[in-house]
Amino acid sequence: MAAFAGTALKLHPKIVVNEGKMSPTKKYMGNISRVVMNYVREMEKNLRNAETDRVFITHSGCSKAIVSDVRKYLEELGIFSEILETRAGCVISSHCGPNTLGVLFIEK
Repeated sequence: MAAFAGTALKLHPKIVVNEGKMSPTKKYMGNISRVVMNYVREMEKNLRNAETDRVFITHSGCSKAIVSDVRKYLEELGIFSEILETRAGCVISSHCGPNTLGVLFIEK
């Protein structure tokens, strides 16, 4: 029932992995491309406190335009030496569904 209501209202949860535990921290509402960019922009403080070697854009079938927008934003921050795009595995894809996107990095 929760999934049905979430889909009808275009709710998209933010799930954070901290010390091996996944937990929802926020819900975004609306168009997926706007939601993804809001999610990434809100991470800027954390991104600035990340190891600068590399960052991953991991997704489960997001459009090329969304991935490109996220990549452009990360490039403009000028923090990371390398930006890698990867596809989410079957566990994340089956649990989270299409259009799931995460920005993965290691905190300092």
